[in-house]
Amino acid sequence: MADWRAGLRADPLPWILDGTVPGARHLALRQLLDRPADDPEALAARGETMRTDPVAAILAAQDPAGWWEKPGSGYLPRYRSIVWQLVFLDQLGADGSDPRIRAACDYLIEHSQATNGGFGAVTSGSGRPPPSTAIHCLNGNVLRALIGFGWLDDERVGRAIDWQAAAITGEGEIRYYRSSLPGPGFRCGANEGQPCAWGATKAVLALSRIPAPSRTCWDGGRTGTPMPARWSATSTSPGSRAAG
Repeated sequence: MADWRAGLRADPLPWILDGTVPGARHLALRQLLDRPADDPEALAARGETMRTDPVAAILAAQDPAGWWEKPGSGYLPRYRSIVWQLVFLDQLGADGSDPRIRAACDYLIEHSQATNGGFGAVTSGSGRPPPSTAIHCLNGNVLRALIGFGWLDDERVGRAIDWQAAAITGEGEIRYYRSSLPGPGFRCGANEGQPCAWGATKAVLALSRIPAPSRTCWDGGRTGTPMPARWSATSTSPGSRAAG
């Protein structure tokens, strides 16, 4: 990725890598310089990330059971509950193998996944979200974080991927709801039924984290056959597999 700097006025890497912000150094080593996960410098930067704020402060506020602020499906209060803390931790480069983060991931899946596989939310109570609350932006945010933290092979995450793909394409087992997800193509009830760029961005960012060799291609229904090797979660319906 050396040529990406050619269009810039100056090279930002010395500033990003100077160690002032360990999380930025870790992400730059991994994502800009393509260092492997076991690279000594990357490991050291990730370790420092876990020991310093904001990651350390977020983890210090976590309940031992895995949630933040209050138990339940974890969407509210916005930006302070478990959904948001896991999103932040992932984007800050936190270590998914840390027992606190693993506990949070498992808690979120157990309390926030609807029966249709998508991630949703309830505004009150402690029950699981109904299927009608699963939407592109929320599912995409949660899915991206879970995959980033190493949960791609978990069967429950596979169901969320299946739901995401089916919700986008309209193929496979998917039910639409006028109030939340009125149809395929990133349509959103909160956006007056029109396609939502916010939801589309989150969904695509999540699906893009599935490694290319692990994906299962789909030809858009032109031949009715899946194309060679790509990841295929739990469903046997080609249309309900992650599109790409």
